[in-house]
Amino acid sequence: MKAETKIISYVLLAIGTFVILHEVFEDQESESLALLLIGLLLVLFSLVLLTGRTISKIAAGMGGSKFELEMEAIQQAAHNVEPPKKLDEKTLVKRRKFSSEIKQTIPGNDAPEFNVLEEKIALTVTPCSDPMTPMYMLDNNFRIINWNISFSICFDRTMEGRKGLNVLEWTYLLENYEKVLDHGVKAFADPDNFPIIDVEVLEYKSRRFGHIKGTKRAYQIPNDDGSCLGWLITIEPEFENLEMSQLFQATLFSSLRLALMWSEYALSYDIVLNQSDIYPGLIQKLIGESEVGPAPIPLDSKVLDLGAGTGNITSRLASPEAGRLIVSIDNNQVMLNHLRNKCKDVLRQDAQGSGVITIKQDISSLFGLSDGFFDVVVVNNVLYSLPAESVQSCLKEIFRVLKSGGEVRISEPHKNANVKEVLSVIKKELEKNGHFEEIKDHYYKVEQINKYSLAPMLNKVNLSDMEETLKQIGFDEITYREDKTYAGQSFLVCARKS
Repeated sequence: MKAETKIISYVLLAIGTFVILHEVFEDQESESLALLLIGLLLVLFSLVLLTGRTISKIAAGMGGSKFELEMEAIQQAAHNVEPPKKLDEKTLVKRRKFSSEIKQTIPGNDAPEFNVLEEKIALTVTPCSDPMTPMYMLDNNFRIINWNISFSICFDRTMEGRKGLNVLEWTYLLENYEKVLDHGVKAFADPDNFPIIDVEVLEYKSRRFGHIKGTKRAYQIPNDDGSCLGWLITIEPEFENLEMSQLFQATLFSSLRLALMWSEYALSYDIVLNQSDIYPGLIQKLIGESEVGPAPIPLDSKVLDLGAGTGNITSRLASPEAGRLIVSIDNNQVMLNHLRNKCKDVLRQDAQGSGVITIKQDISSLFGLSDGFFDVVVVNNVLYSLPAESVQSCLKEIFRVLKSGGEVRISEPHKNANVKEVLSVIKKELEKNGHFEEIKDHYYKVEQINKYSLAPMLNKVNLSDMEETLKQIGFDEITYREDKTYAGQSFLVCARKS
């Protein structure tokens, strides 16, 4: 804000304040109301100039509407964009001189000048990280390893639960699977002569987007010794009409926003929650380190941490002296990166000992985990974010992978949960222990995301609902129950498999 504008703002603020005080303390009824309103308008207008906020935002209170908050974030991001970094001319000349003195020919140095209108290069053919492009990865045995959100949306989440399976299991879902199988046999029959890139057409009938015809390109990923390490596959979908294409894009945008929301949330909630008392207290109770609550999780246990997030439970359970094997599953890569950083000293690749194994996977299907493998499964504030059918699927999978005598421990917001209550307690705790001022930006970010993104997901089940569901699935003993934990907004229930 310019200095002149600030001066004007302060003058208007002073005049408005004087008028208000004068009319309040002077007992005159004539013209009093009009002058009082004028004073209020002067104060409000001066505050608008000083803060840069619109009148609607001030009237609405902190932050304004969800749309306004989103626009603020976009505008802030735009303001933070810096111009491209460039070398100064002197440095550039010096470095060009250095390259010109190299005796060997530098690759591409003698190429003709590039002309985008004349070059016969299909830039869309090359692998890319464009989130709008459906893609997946296979290992060198053609087993499914990973896929992106765009692929899940375009192809009805058909790879969920198929991680580790041969890609044939997905190919059977295609309308032209016979042609695809025939093509695959011809193109990949000789392991000593795999193509560098293979192109074919896939046809798929989507539940939401109708018939899709996609150009599939499989790029071989070479190992250090030149052998095939795996495959990156991209698909350029063509929809029946513009309406279906736009519907796909709109659906994908929503899913990408949700994924980015969880990633953004991870950057702040770890800082906020772990410096409170209430959240670490919930974790301690869940894993049996509290005076009141379930029994401690035994040493040498095999524990599955579902929806492990940034690893607050995993890191507490995974101390080397405990001897536990923790398998931590989450579908958000940013959160898993946080988890791995916390547990970097105890990470491992196999189950032949204690430590932490991390897996990026949807928790509604635990394909690849053996029946009856785990002693304990822990699920903390996760199920509320899943569709109802996925919750059922997840609980059935938990029952499957638990040993006989194994236990599941679940903490979830109850039906009448009010996230404001939790945040209010956390704020008071942060203020009491002197941490609020230093992390208040993170706190307000957590508050905003909870208000506009997480709160609408709540109010699904209560303790009795969860107990009934667990019994229907096969759990026959409730070993612990508590209806009012986490500032009274969550329940905690533990159930044993006989």
